[in-house]
Amino acid sequence: MEEQYMTVVKKHAEGEKGKRGCDSIAHLFAQVIAVMEQTRKDVLGDLFQGAITYGEAGQFYTPEPITQLMAELTLDAEEGSDRGSKTVCDPCCGSGRMLLSVSDKHSHWEFVGQDIDLRCVRMTAINLALRNLYGYVIWGDSLRQEQKMVYRTGFNGRGFVRELPLAETPPIVPQVIKEPVPEAPPSGSDSLDTPPENPPRKATQLRFF
Repeated sequence: MEEQYMTVVKKHAEGEKGKRGCDSIAHLFAQVIAVMEQTRKDVLGDLFQGAITYGEAGQFYTPEPITQLMAELTLDAEEGSDRGSKTVCDPCCGSGRMLLSVSDKHSHWEFVGQDIDLRCVRMTAINLALRNLYGYVIWGDSLRQEQKMVYRTGFNGRGFVRELPLAETPPIVPQVIKEPVPEAPPSGSDSLDTPPENPPRKATQLRFF
């Protein structure tokens, strides 16, 4: 993606070397990456929420202790020993915190995030790429099943994040939204004590992050 980078940097390259906008941006980004590598925290999300958007369009991200709790409550205990590949979908991923919390336990899984804000999509892609997590991050409205752009993360021999053609957008996001959620048992029933012979598909909060 070097060509895109040079296009963006070009307008910040005027002035004395070392004091140009591109120099300051590079220095700041290097510091952010260093802190992220040391702490394994979503520093980009914190900066975006607190210093850029100020809650613009309701963008207040879920605190990390809550995302960790949701991952703990959602994942089955037996999944800890399962080395098979599974897919985790977050159709409104923000900076990717929900996906990162799952990756703390299952870094070998496939992670799919989608968001309507391109800035959030890029933050999620960076967060996944820095941890070498394999997944797709899609720009578009999940409710409208819209895909405008998709990034693929994970090392492919050349880099850790790259833009893919829209034709390669995975169908997992619209599939998850379309899937029916099992209905809760009627009030007053004894279904909690006596499981049905054919229980419905297990509902997982994780799929609706």
